[in-house]
Amino acid sequence: MSRHTLTDDLDAILIRKPEIWDSLRGASLFISGGTGWFGRWLLEAIAHANAHLGADIRVLALSRNPAAFLRNAPHLAANPAIRFHHGDVRDFAFPRERFSHVIHAATTSAHETFNGESALNKFDTLVAGTRRVLDFAVAAEARHLLFTSSGAAYGPSSHDRPLREDDPCAPDTMDPLSALGQAKRAAEFLCGAYARQHGWHMSIARCFAFVGPFMPMDIHYAIGNFMLSAMRREPIIVKGDGRPVRSYLYMGDLVVWLLAMLQRQGEPAVFNVGSDDAVSIADLAYLVRDTIHPAGEVRILAKSDVNVGNPVRNLYVPDINRARNVLDLQPWTTLKHALWFSTEFFQNELGDLAVAVNRE
Repeated sequence: MSRHTLTDDLDAILIRKPEIWDSLRGASLFISGGTGWFGRWLLEAIAHANAHLGADIRVLALSRNPAAFLRNAPHLAANPAIRFHHGDVRDFAFPRERFSHVIHAATTSAHETFNGESALNKFDTLVAGTRRVLDFAVAAEARHLLFTSSGAAYGPSSHDRPLREDDPCAPDTMDPLSALGQAKRAAEFLCGAYARQHGWHMSIARCFAFVGPFMPMDIHYAIGNFMLSAMRREPIIVKGDGRPVRSYLYMGDLVVWLLAMLQRQGEPAVFNVGSDDAVSIADLAYLVRDTIHPAGEVRILAKSDVNVGNPVRNLYVPDINRARNVLDLQPWTTLKHALWFSTEFFQNELGDLAVAVNRE
């Protein structure tokens, strides 16, 4: 079987919902958080669509440190359709340009959360940053806006089923660990208020958990930790009891979801974004082991669960029927395939850690 490459993912993004690219042909996009994990994937996909479909999409990406990003992605630095605007999302200078579409994906980085960023700073970055981006969208005369929110906007669920967009549960306002969820809810409100005032086509993507190339491997993402341990031929460590349940959408699929929501027309709406294929953390650890290093060991320590930067959740899985029914979206890539594809990408990036992927 031939080795899976990033180009294979980008080809799939172009053909899964080709009407997206017809709708975005000739568009001008402003993307906040344009050099983050989501931003990198969006830029790669847009560059690929321009090259292979003649989509003629122009992008200006906001970043706090574009130089560092471009050292790792020189092909994007050389792409004439993609430019970068240096600034902090809370106070960036407004480019004197018009944009047809705005994607607001800037947030506190996963590394900042992992390193103990304060709850107040996290809240301020999200809420003040969202207000700044929305004010810019008005100045830029945008017509379409997409905000990448989070499943953290939901509080603990009282029922044992995936979370739905109309579930009334909300984070505890007295818990500092709920800063991300509180800020995302406030930012969603701002997006909705601006959209109705200015007549935008606006979608909110409540994003859950993901896996794929460019993923941070050495912070608090369980799946990344498990994969890195397996690639290093080290034991996979589950610090808790392994019973919490998660689901993972492949990043190649995510790009299609986000762009489908960006070009959607109609009233402002919220969509869950993720996979509904639930897996316990323990089963995930064994699946990673079996896929990457079958001879490896899984250790379940059964310590008290701690979720860095967010409240502990036993169930963090979205109901995605709204995205299925309204936008005809689905998780096209199984979790096992997502692990294969991700591992093969990281084998190229981390050659000294490479191990053969078990495709049986």
